Amino acid sequence: MVNQAPRTCKDVSSSKKAEVIQQLHHFLVNGKLVRGAFTRTAEMLDIERRSVAYIWDTFCTRGTLTSNKCAKVGPKPKYSPDDIRNLVIPAIKASFPSANKRVVLQHDNATPHASITDAELEAVSTDGWKIVLRRQPPNSPDLNALDLGFFASIQSLQYKSMSRTVDDVIRSTLAAFEELSYEKLESVFLTFQSVMRLILEHDGGNHYVLPHLKKAALRRAGLLMQNVSCPVSLLL
Repeated sequence: MVNQAPRTCKDVSSSKKAEVIQQLHHFLVNGKLVRGAFTRTAEMLDIERRSVAYIWDTFCTRGTLTSNKCAKVGPKPKYSPDDIRNLVIPAIKASFPSANKRVVLQHDNATPHASITDAELEAVSTDGWKIVLRRQPPNSPDLNALDLGFFASIQSLQYKSMSRTVDDVIRSTLAAFEELSYEKLESVFLTFQSVMRLILEHDGGNHYVLPHLKKAALRRAGLLMQNVSCPVSLLL
């Protein structure tokens, strides 16, 4: 059997290019690729080394893998209400623990998120399921786990490096993400659980103080909880 030649950049699909970028991120140290990163990635993914270098250079320059020439990469993927019905709803039904099978999908009032309506969801409300759509109320409690400290932690690390261009900011942010420990994300999700409990305690309101659980001290003592407990009375 004749060995196939490594693929050139023209033969690499957009998903494969994303895999190249993801693989190269493992070789980032202080925002820079280690020596031999292109060669090792090319060998692992069976792509020409110069193609790997070109893909990385394009990503660092444009901050995206999308080419200005649509013939090379193709159009961006488009999502429609059909994706909600055919992908999201079946996934919810497969994993949702509720006994009454009533699901409320909430969106943040962005125009694309409002493209699906209750009428369209009636078609998938079968087998006892009741799926409805609700808009997020103004000034609602913050249930975005990433906004509860993770983004701020990345930003604090990113600020330590000098950035003169947008590309510098992107590289610094990616390096900060790689540098941040998993313990920080673990702490953020514990805070997230505490916020959910406080929302229940305040009858759905947001008039509460962000909790301080002394997670770092508990972690050092080996006493950090895996999950935040919630009284049964709040769930009834």
